Amino acid sequence: MAKFFASNSMGSVPRSISTILTGTILLFVPGLTMKAVMIVIGGMLMLGGLVTLVFSNLRKGGLSKGIWSAQGIMNILFGIVFIAAPSAMIKLFMIFIGIILLIMGLIQLAGALGSLTRSIWAWVFLIIGLFTTGSGIFLLTDPFKSAETILPFLGGLFILNGFSELIRIWKAGKRPPKYNGSEVHDIPYEEV
Repeated sequence: MAKFFASNSMGSVPRSISTILTGTILLFVPGLTMKAVMIVIGGMLMLGGLVTLVFSNLRKGGLSKGIWSAQGIMNILFGIVFIAAPSAMIKLFMIFIGIILLIMGLIQLAGALGSLTRSIWAWVFLIIGLFTTGSGIFLLTDPFKSAETILPFLGGLFILNGFSELIRIWKAGKRPPKYNGSEVHDIPYEEV
């Protein structure tokens, strides 16, 4: 079960670093408002949609070309909505962030509970999972009350989750390979 929650993607390190950077911006940039965040998200969606459209038209292919183009168009449309109506998107964004934090926290809790007896790091992940789950529950119970003051809080959570992901990647990379419960060792050999 613990292997299910382990990071195995080649994109895990860049994703963790970008999560830490995003959290740092949310935590330390003074005067940042939710409207500004919504407009930036809208701009990112539009840029991603344009890139998707450009690359989908460069590919040669039949059906996949149309799917990628539809995804690019949808990203552009959502980006326009985020930029045109940031106040309405703040309400939806808070509910969305609450659901994401709840799911992330539950996944971290499940992974930590599965390995509490084997590693001291599991206790750290358990505390972070509890904190993340509680944050998700708080946002879902009152998503509209404190949208402006939530940015530093989200920044701190992003930083914690980014670092916990990096620690998990580092710990997974240090484990020696095992076969039937015993460690695998390389032995010297001579080619005949």
